[in-house]
Amino acid sequence: MKIFINPGHGGSDPGVCSRHNVFESDVALIIGKMLLNRLKLNGYPAVLFQQKEHYFEISKEENKSNATLFISIHCNGATSTAAHGVETLYYDGSKKGKQLAEIMQQQLIKTTGCADRGIKPRTDLHVLNRTNAPAILIETAFLSNENEEQKLVMQPEMFANAIWDAIKIYKTQNLI
Repeated sequence: MKIFINPGHGGSDPGVCSRHNVFESDVALIIGKMLLNRLKLNGYPAVLFQQKEHYFEISKEENKSNATLFISIHCNGATSTAAHGVETLYYDGSKKGKQLAEIMQQQLIKTTGCADRGIKPRTDLHVLNRTNAPAILIETAFLSNENEEQKLVMQPEMFANAIWDAIKIYKTQNLI
């Protein structure tokens, strides 16, 4: 099992920015690196890639990697500071992607205490429909919500641990 980790955004596209100037790309990279370390320390082959110029680079790199799973890590944002919670997206029609999304969502809710915004099928996201491996995109929490921003900034390991736990469950259920 080889896991491709994609911390969302990067390069000239920092993604969402909080009112405290915390960028999605930075938070996602911190969580991604923590996850990469856990995976490698436990003998899981893993690759981390954050886009440099354009999101097309992500699928190109993933497809070269022969990964078994693709996990894209993001932070959500909204004009309303009241928006909150975690959601996990998967490619509509991918049975394995949906199974991974369900397990991931359960672990994120259990570990972080964030509200459950559910799993959502999507067909319009390049990283979900142009990667070879079963793919999910995690919206960890809202940078536009002050409480969740604080969790993302002060406790990124909590999100990395939840993702790591979900991967272990996915593997033990022989869904790979």
